Amino acid sequence: MAKRKINPSSNNKPTTGFVDQPGETSVADLARALVATPQAREMLARSGAKSLEDLVGKDGLVAQMLKPLMQEMLDAEMTEHLGYPKHDASGYLTGNNRNGSYERTLRTSDGYMTLNVPRDRNGDFQPKTVLPYKQISSELEQKITYLYGIGSSTSDIADFIYETYGFEISDGFVSTVTNKILTYAKEWQARPLQAVYAIAYLDAIHVKCREEGRVVNKAVHVVMAYDLEGKKDILGHYIASGGEGAKFWLNVITDLKNRGVQDILITCVDGLSGFEQAIHSVFPQTIVQRCVVHAIRNSLAYIPHKLKSEFMEYLRPVYAAPTKQEAEENLKLLENRWSEKYPMAVNIWKNNWEALSHYFAFSPEIRRMIYTTNAIESYNSVLRKYTKNKRSFVSNEALQKVLYLATQKASERWDKCIPNWPTILNQFAIHFEERIAMS
Repeated sequence: MAKRKINPSSNNKPTTGFVDQPGETSVADLARALVATPQAREMLARSGAKSLEDLVGKDGLVAQMLKPLMQEMLDAEMTEHLGYPKHDASGYLTGNNRNGSYERTLRTSDGYMTLNVPRDRNGDFQPKTVLPYKQISSELEQKITYLYGIGSSTSDIADFIYETYGFEISDGFVSTVTNKILTYAKEWQARPLQAVYAIAYLDAIHVKCREEGRVVNKAVHVVMAYDLEGKKDILGHYIASGGEGAKFWLNVITDLKNRGVQDILITCVDGLSGFEQAIHSVFPQTIVQRCVVHAIRNSLAYIPHKLKSEFMEYLRPVYAAPTKQEAEENLKLLENRWSEKYPMAVNIWKNNWEALSHYFAFSPEIRRMIYTTNAIESYNSVLRKYTKNKRSFVSNEALQKVLYLATQKASERWDKCIPNWPTILNQFAIHFEERIAMS
């Protein structure tokens, strides 16, 4: 059976890579020989391990990271072999069922791993995840985790394993394994949140997804926020099919409140219809700042290319003014010069001035954080990287899995607060003294 070739990495050369030759030296053996070096001691200190065995020994840290994934694959293989999931009553009359398991300690090129290999009553179950009399290669371990991490389709994963390791697994088997990720994604989406957030950003990316037998464009609305420690977090993903209004946004805000949010000081959005009405019904004191950068882009869309530079000479003094009063004076100059011939470009500012001008009440440090939604763009770029190769997602659940994995990757470096946060927090404490409890 021919399988199409995929290229998840630059090195896709088929190999077994098994460490099963007598006298062959493993990575663990080499590491033990280097245990006395300063580099080894530093590695152990960073990992929290007390000895090298804690890293590469039986049930060490390396094995613990991979063990749950490999165990899920074994269990999924048995489900596929029998044709029914564990504890399903439909399997009682099939003539074959689960019959416990046996322990198997595997030596990989990076350490040891103990798995419980399931057995069936008829004794004809032959696992492919753990090949008979061979060990699991580190390459297989790395490729499986890599493919899961980039959100490859089930067929691509099956194709890659076949081409690289020479055995077949079905798309259904891969789906059974990856469904565990959906459980994690739903738990993450429903997790408790903090009581107060300083700034929240709302933005969206658009993806194609199947719905009722057809492919439709869906918006993934992302809520990203800074807490009172200055640390960034994604509060949730909210998938919609378009036409979002006050009712949709009320559901989003209510979800945040039900998960523990009591107040959001400032939100930065791009003119979401019905959003301000919805958030003020739940958090009446929240400031809703319209994105100035989007307003600039929208205005320029109504100006001929040859006049854009001249138009910006009038617009820049509006949004870059040191005070709101000066900005309003410059807005009048913009209106007098351009409103007669290009009224739509001017009305974007004139009709939405209150929502666009909240940031003038704050210092330059805070202004830079709230006058645009650009703070969320780096995260959106990660989402696009994980979704761009998909022509369409088969379901919202498939999309949720990829969004969750992308978020875990993007948030790896979000453990530190933003620079100069104490200064910013003190300013927030003055502006919102009744809403921030300061010790």
